[in-house]
Amino acid sequence: MRKFVVVGLIILGLGALAVIVPASASQNASGARWAPRQASSVKGLTPQADVTPQAASDAFSTDDNFVTKTFNHLNSATNGSAIAETWMDSGFDDTATAVNTQGVARGILLPKALRVSLQVQLRGVDANNVDQLVATSSTVNSAGKLTVQVATPEIALATDPHCFFYTRVTVGIRWSDNRLSTVVFEEPIQFSPGPTACVV
Repeated sequence: MRKFVVVGLIILGLGALAVIVPASASQNASGARWAPRQASSVKGLTPQADVTPQAASDAFSTDDNFVTKTFNHLNSATNGSAIAETWMDSGFDDTATAVNTQGVARGILLPKALRVSLQVQLRGVDANNVDQLVATSSTVNSAGKLTVQVATPEIALATDPHCFFYTRVTVGIRWSDNRLSTVVFEEPIQFSPGPTACVV
């Protein structure tokens, strides 16, 4: 019985954590714009760089375009569940102008999920509506932890040719029955944190 209480408290704590981030996330960044995006398929992914810390020159940052997904093993939560989340983290200077952005992803293990691996891509759409890979994170594994987080390198908005950005996340989940699920999901809305090379 005590084991169930401890597990219940851990799940409750993780649920509270999942609510805190989106509640504190800004959906009204100065000059921010959103646009609908059509779904696309994903092929091979190549890991490149590790988590990039917030730029030292940033006066503040905002988290936008937050998306959370719950994945149930064999379509049933009784077989196991895991949560994957993604958002955009943008840095602003002291005039409230967006100067950089990056894609972030987080995985949260729930009962019967043993491990989770994550990789996030920052993707951009240019003035000709061409979808391109802008930056890619490394692939990280929870390796015994209940949560894991990864981010792409920050990109400078002043010199980047893309109008809008979004993230694409690849998630691998190892279940307690030793099966492996691999899923890919994307932010459904493109986001422009501030001035870009495109006038829209």
